Amino acid sequence: MQLARVVVLLLCAISARAFATTITIGGFITQSTMDGTGPATANPSLNDIVDAQAFNLTLNSTTVINGAGLYDLTGSSLVFSVPDASASETNFDAISLSLIADGAFTDFSLLACISGAECSSGNALTANFQILTSMLNGSGVAATGLDQPHPLDLLEDDGTTDIQGSINTYSGTTNAVVTPEPASGSLLAVGLYAMAMVNRLRTRFTERT
Repeated sequence: MQLARVVVLLLCAISARAFATTITIGGFITQSTMDGTGPATANPSLNDIVDAQAFNLTLNSTTVINGAGLYDLTGSSLVFSVPDASASETNFDAISLSLIADGAFTDFSLLACISGAECSSGNALTANFQILTSMLNGSGVAATGLDQPHPLDLLEDDGTTDIQGSINTYSGTTNAVVTPEPASGSLLAVGLYAMAMVNRLRTRFTERT
């Protein structure tokens, strides 16, 4: 019983609470390379996208996004995908997200630069939309696209490839997760070994007496 208590205390000591934020937006493609842009060369899978297909844009970050402000999300995971076309783009580096209070609504403005290309030269993804502020942690929330006629805009190949889409839905969650501190596995192993040795010595001493 004592041993179990010590193990629990060790686990608590070497673990920390972190937060994971996931934001997913959805909509439909309104402009593809078939409308005269492209063809895509850096990411040829984009050429398989067709107008009216559904897309998803999913952001996973350890940053807590819970209200108005400017968030630097560089290092986060961002995935643009069109399942029906088996097309996707994941090659993003610098990512920023701005949330602005707008009455009962919050306006979102996302900018993600394509890795290895000049962002300002037309190598970036932008998404602009608004939702009710009370639904920041909602699922399947109705979203209104801003920056019409291209609330979602994916530019590649220095702007010659231009994929556009509407934005209709939003889901957002922030969850606390327990993560081990660096080298916690080694620390736990050493602790358990030490306790096992103490128990063994105690047993031997008891047997001799």
